[in-house]
Amino acid sequence: MKNIKKILFRFVFTTIFLVSFFTIKAQPFNNSWINYNQQYFQFKIAETGVYRIDSTTLFNAGIPLSAINPQNFQLFARGQEVPIYIEGENDGIFNQNDFIEFYAEHNDGWLDERLYGSAINHPNPYYSLTTDTISYFLTWNNFTANNRITLETDTNFSAYTPIAYFTKENVEFFTTGNGTANPYYDGETMDVGGTGVSLFGYSSTEGWFDLPYFLGASTTKNISSKEVYTSGPSAKLEAVVLGQSDDVGISGNNQHLRVAAAGQQYDSIFKGYKKIDVLMSLAPNLLGTNSTSVTFSSINSLGATAARQAVSYVKLRYPHLPTMENSTVFDNFFIEDNIFQSKSYLRFSDFNPSGDVLFYDLTNGKKITVVQDS
Repeated sequence: MKNIKKILFRFVFTTIFLVSFFTIKAQPFNNSWINYNQQYFQFKIAETGVYRIDSTTLFNAGIPLSAINPQNFQLFARGQEVPIYIEGENDGIFNQNDFIEFYAEHNDGWLDERLYGSAINHPNPYYSLTTDTISYFLTWNNFTANNRITLETDTNFSAYTPIAYFTKENVEFFTTGNGTANPYYDGETMDVGGTGVSLFGYSSTEGWFDLPYFLGASTTKNISSKEVYTSGPSAKLEAVVLGQSDDVGISGNNQHLRVAAAGQQYDSIFKGYKKIDVLMSLAPNLLGTNSTSVTFSSINSLGATAARQAVSYVKLRYPHLPTMENSTVFDNFFIEDNIFQSKSYLRFSDFNPSGDVLFYDLTNGKKITVVQDS
């Protein structure tokens, strides 16, 4: 077993993870990214974060460092090249203190999308149907223009005006199950000899979701909304709800979904088994101080005798004050480009890491200098 350090999740303390390296052979499907003239080393990622591979790990895995220009290294995942930062690569030698650093994501529902036919039909992009672990592949070629994270060294902070807020994204997804011995939702089925048989392929109401609520009942989810910048733009609430029953005694619509949050209400009337995409615009000053309650209800208004609904996920994006909430880990926030300046300047407070602070701008491919006030 070889050591790879997980050094941060946007902002994170240092943790050690163990992974195994081994050589692989190309498979016949969906491998257009593979160059069959190169050797690939595989390791597995089960938790999203920024990871570091040092020279000892690479050497012990059998990678001939003395024969490789570090600028030749490439990293692949999800069929695409992943941008990496390599300390000390400019001299063309991978020295003892050099390392490879990169942002990696655990396996979510990205690959399952194909089973549902399209993103429109995919009920939960945040949770895999099978596993949370994904393989990453390290290789090298003969080029020195591979995908890289570049180091931002500008510390002339006085030349820029700090931004007033950033956008925080919080996601809660639910996989408790349908309340039976089998927690997996089969979605719509056909009655064959008195037995429910799943339709061919994956339906948009099939997968891992929350416990159901029934006709006339509701369920409430609380999603974090700390440190709201109340003078900022509207918050956006997104959710997916699945209709999970069909009253055959009604020929038309037989389910009524209502979602209530921050003084706003969303209604959808539909029939039977259906994926409902909820999108609401919320005033930031009406969000909760610590969390915002989102209530999902099955309204008894259509004459149906039964109804069943289940929540897949809830996502909230809202303007957030430039504070890290006194946390040791802070993730999933976005900074808009300042159109009036050449760079955006984030001056933040209330962050309590236990190690060095690193900041990765994944959109622009930058590893950014962080300076702490004295």
